[in-house]
Amino acid sequence: MKKSLLIVALISLSGLLIQCSDSGTAETNKSAVKTYNVRVVPLEPRSFSEYLEVTGTVKARNQIKLLAEEGGILNRIMRDKGRFVSAGDTLAILENKVLEAGYKQAQAALKQAQLDFDSKKVLYEKKAISANEYLASKYGLERAQATNDLARARFDKLFITAPMSGFVNERYYDLGAYAQPMTPLFEFIDNAQLIISAGVAERFLRDIKIGTKAEIGFDAFPGLVLNSKVTFVSRSIDPINRTFLVEMKVDNPDRKLNPQMIANVKLLRRAFDNSIVIPIDAIIDSEQGSHVFIENGTKAHKKPVKIKAIYEDSVMVEGLAPGQKLVIVGQRELTDGDPLEILN
Repeated sequence: MKKSLLIVALISLSGLLIQCSDSGTAETNKSAVKTYNVRVVPLEPRSFSEYLEVTGTVKARNQIKLLAEEGGILNRIMRDKGRFVSAGDTLAILENKVLEAGYKQAQAALKQAQLDFDSKKVLYEKKAISANEYLASKYGLERAQATNDLARARFDKLFITAPMSGFVNERYYDLGAYAQPMTPLFEFIDNAQLIISAGVAERFLRDIKIGTKAEIGFDAFPGLVLNSKVTFVSRSIDPINRTFLVEMKVDNPDRKLNPQMIANVKLLRRAFDNSIVIPIDAIIDSEQGSHVFIENGTKAHKKPVKIKAIYEDSVMVEGLAPGQKLVIVGQRELTDGDPLEILN
């Protein structure tokens, strides 16, 4: 009898242990299911622009040397370097006694020829002289006029004037020095309008054309952004750095930009409408390609994507649809099918 009671007690204890073991396993399995906290954003189509960012150099519209076309002593400086001048202003006066005397002589000869012609004309009208004498007087007047015009033109070259409005940037002769003919007296800058030149890598040659939009900024003026278009595209490639030259024209606000300044140029390479654009950090790269995770019924769903264009921290992709909810925080810890907890 005692032996039978012992057997029954052992059987009951064994069943109880089995029940406890099954309960612990269930609790362990239940606690092993991990939920991932993520943040999501709904996808909406929008426009997207891809830019090329290059460094350019500022050039003045006109930066020229003003020459002494006739030799002479630098006698007076009317507008020195650093001055802003208007078109036609006299910058300096040269002294050349030979040219001055030659001009006075030509003036006197012209007056004499005019008197002679006026006299011969009256006599010819009265039939007092021949036609040949009259014509000789007429041609003498024309010759004297031409000689005077030449002397006046050479004399006027002693007055160095500004060809347009701008700045006198440099003076190469001191007061009292003799300026040799065809040597520069001043450097002159017309910077009302500027030319921005920049080199672009040759692989982008087919993307950049005349009329391509450009945004131009300057390190010296952080808040200044000028909009322009490409006005020139070089058809030759620099063999050293493998770039081609592009140019853009911009107005110079208050003439505060100067030649040789650095310009930060953004050239519009491509523009798209109604595209799916996502943060670049949302993309995960693997040996199988690029993919993202979207929320699908509170679970992670892996979606392969194809990158079409990149600019800064945004990417235009194919493979996603409007309305889908893209995981943008916590995506790197996910695998396909993981349960999600959406955070606000």
